[in-house]
Amino acid sequence: MSEIIEQIKIGIVYVKNKDYLNAEKFFLNLVRKYPTNIQLYSYLIPVMIEQKNFKNALKFAEKLYSLNKNYELGLIYMGIINYSLKNYENAIILFKKALLINPKSFDALLNIGVTFRKLGENEKAIDCFNKCANVNSNKSIIFYNLGSIYEEECDLNKAITFYKKAISINNQDYDSIHAMSLCQLSIQHFEDGFKNYELRWFKNNFEKYRYQHIPKLQMINLIHGKKILVWYEQGFGDTIQFSRYVNLLINMGAQVTFEVQKPLLNFLKRQFNCEVTENASLNNFDFQCPLMSLPILFKMSLKNIPKMDQHFRCDDEKINLWKDILNLSKNKKNIGIAISGNPNQILDYRRKINLEYFLSLDEHFRIYIIQKSLRQNDEISLKKANDIIYLGKNPQWTNFDDTSAIVQNMDYIISIDTSLIHLAGALNKRAFLLLSKPADWRWSHEKLNSPKWYENITIIRQKKKNDWEEPMEEIKKTLIFL
Repeated sequence: MSEIIEQIKIGIVYVKNKDYLNAEKFFLNLVRKYPTNIQLYSYLIPVMIEQKNFKNALKFAEKLYSLNKNYELGLIYMGIINYSLKNYENAIILFKKALLINPKSFDALLNIGVTFRKLGENEKAIDCFNKCANVNSNKSIIFYNLGSIYEEECDLNKAITFYKKAISINNQDYDSIHAMSLCQLSIQHFEDGFKNYELRWFKNNFEKYRYQHIPKLQMINLIHGKKILVWYEQGFGDTIQFSRYVNLLINMGAQVTFEVQKPLLNFLKRQFNCEVTENASLNNFDFQCPLMSLPILFKMSLKNIPKMDQHFRCDDEKINLWKDILNLSKNKKNIGIAISGNPNQILDYRRKINLEYFLSLDEHFRIYIIQKSLRQNDEISLKKANDIIYLGKNPQWTNFDDTSAIVQNMDYIISIDTSLIHLAGALNKRAFLLLSKPADWRWSHEKLNSPKWYENITIIRQKKKNDWEEPMEEIKKTLIFL
């Protein structure tokens, strides 16, 4: 027995180092050597799940259950695997079966709650999480989940209360800290919000903090003549939106190098009187700063959000080139739209609207879909359209120089919360932003005035969660009178 314990310790080192492949090989060998040792399965199955090796994970979870049907863990693992495969109803059945064995199983209750959340059954989820708290109230994950539910329901103050509870249990619960910071920013508690947002780098699966060997910019006084690297950290829209702070540094006399994503490179080179590059790693700097840390340095408030020194400029040759490619309507207004973002984003539901909603618009307008890919349901809707053109497969569309030229050729832009709306804003193109309920923090809570990031954008918010009927009716009425 002591021999097994010592070997398990070796396997745990692989897991701690996130070397899941070797961890799986190690525990698999142990399971084959000791096939009736239940403890070994509790190490093997999670590393298989971590690697999305669901087929084999399920096989071993079933084996674990067969070894001891009075032990609920095998059922819980089977439920987790079904959840991972989006078989949510089956997952709940398995978790509930585990509860029949152990009515006080924390893991079973927690996973049922998480699954109900996924299904949008928040009341049932809350009930499960409260039962979790009755079993063991010293688990921060309970209150993180409760906070997430109330954030989703737009009760942000209540969400913050639960996130604080989670953090009081575990002050290194960076998922809760990050979520709380976004709620604080959304209700315009900018000082606390940005302070907590600075801990985003410790959040699970967040971007890697680059350039740690260069001192971080901690204050903005005495930066005249200093060489400062400002580097992108998140999406294209974030880079466009927060690039306005780069000009503030330049105007203060700093020698700025701005590192941006490759698709934005040529476009942003045209906009800034500084070095703009896709890779600044070989240069020497006095300080570095992630782009989205600049608002806290400049003590951002509703009153001091910097305006663009000048609107972004397009390549005139590109504008003319795309004017010919697009075959713009002379009888109708030409409208560019974006209806979905990256489907792999955790909050994807906030960034999509079905193309079906736009089919009635194409009677009055020519519509261009300005995004690289379409979801399956939207591809089906596209076949029903009369005058909707999808640009995603055009081989001449390669970067943001092209995107900006396409936008400039449009009469109006309609977009959910993607980089297209930020590009339209920066180009001073009249645009309509369709905001989900809840919305991203940068557009603030629905009951507050949204920060004036762009003067040319009209915000149209969902009044009911997942309901785009009313916002689209508002857009239709507005467009007809323009």
